[in-house]
Amino acid sequence: MSARHGEKDATHFRSERLECVNGKWFFAVREKTDLIGPFSSKEAAQKAAAAYTEDIAEGRTQVDALSHQFLRRAFSID
Repeated sequence: MSARHGEKDATHFRSERLECVNGKWFFAVREKTDLIGPFSSKEAAQKAAAAYTEDIAEGRTQVDALSHQFLRRAFSID
């Protein structure tokens, strides 16, 4: 990765976006300050995070992507 003009090269670290709180799993996204969840397992949270990322990449708005996540959980698709 190259630095912008006038900036030094730096190493950037990606933080873990999954978090377990009181036995329930959540994931974090840049667009929201609140965690998204809860999910019953780490795997379910990982699938939901991947689906959210895909929704955003396909051009859905943040609200649409979160609505999609809600519907997936409501119908136990995760």
